[in-house]
Amino acid sequence: MDMQNQPYNNTFYQPGPYRRSERMEITAMTLGIISLISCTCLYISIPCGALAIIFASLSRGGGMTYGARAQLGLILGIIGLSATIILYGLSFAVALLQYGSIEGILKASADMADMDYNEMMQQLMP
Repeated sequence: MDMQNQPYNNTFYQPGPYRRSERMEITAMTLGIISLISCTCLYISIPCGALAIIFASLSRGGGMTYGARAQLGLILGIIGLSATIILYGLSFAVALLQYGSIEGILKASADMADMDYNEMMQQLMP
């Protein structure tokens, strides 16, 4: 049987516009929500926000526009990352204003832990 003369009749392949991935859109939206809700937890918010942005970008499937859920995931991921960075930056700035320097912050934390400051510094820097 000569395959070159046969008409192309494959029902699984549908040429046309790029298909969006609904699962990636839902994943992006879910991770964006988690990133926004957990913006006070650094170890959850940053990976979830970054993954929300990545999945939203990948969900386009080669198309030029985002789906509604992918847009929502992208926006929530960006807001979650921004809120986390702003929150931790402001808390560090307040600590610097309160204690004067990073050394002052370390001395205050040594006092709170009932440790000698010099002993704590030796443990941090061998």
